[in-house]
Amino acid sequence: MSAPEPSPVPYRVVYSGLVRNSLRNLVVRAAARSRSSEVLAAAREIDRRLKIYPQFGETLRDLHTVGETVWHAAVPPLHVFYIIDDPNRAVFVVEPFEFLPHSGLS
Repeated sequence: MSAPEPSPVPYRVVYSGLVRNSLRNLVVRAAARSRSSEVLAAAREIDRRLKIYPQFGETLRDLHTVGETVWHAAVPPLHVFYIIDDPNRAVFVVEPFEFLPHSGLS
């Protein structure tokens, strides 16, 4: 019998204070349209993906620091920009989440 394959080491995801506050504001705006649960579910799914496979999005550009790249991704109704620091297995979300255009929330 073979040994089970080891689980990959998850990425550490860091959210700036600005990002956390803006997400709260988006949830409040969505609640006014009875869609806060949809926004919260999308935020949780983005967080889950960033921890296990942040490359699910699309790369935009490499940064000056080797191994750091700017990405963006969407899980409707949210869109996010983030930096992957591959050598340190870290993800930095430093720009606020946005509602996708035509989501009925923007």
